[in-house]
Amino acid sequence: MSDRSNDVMGFSLVEVVIAMFLLGIVAIAILPALWQGIVFSSQQASTATATRYMNSIVDDARTTPTCTFLGSIASLPDVTDGRGVSMSTSSTTVSGCAPGSTAKITVNVVAEGRTLATTTALIYIP
Repeated sequence: MSDRSNDVMGFSLVEVVIAMFLLGIVAIAILPALWQGIVFSSQQASTATATRYMNSIVDDARTTPTCTFLGSIASLPDVTDGRGVSMSTSSTTVSGCAPGSTAKITVNVVAEGRTLATTTALIYIP
């Protein structure tokens, strides 16, 4: 037979239920922080997409430094990020566009009524 007593054989059902209850309370307590992290992460993903879009516009302008191309930047198509948010350029301005000078371009990327990214770049027009 067994030389162990019945009280040291393991956890009782009541102890397991109490442990599960306490773990459930802890999980419920940290749930708002997890949800806030998910929301913040998706907002940051939109900002990163807007920044990439804005940088690609400036790179294209530097690759094709003509006044005609810089004038067409204001009418670029919208881009959609992974969440399905449509982003557009707004209040894009080009100043000082003349051959042999430096043009100043300002690009704002807007989504859902708020500005996600903004930049100003100087582009030499040969």
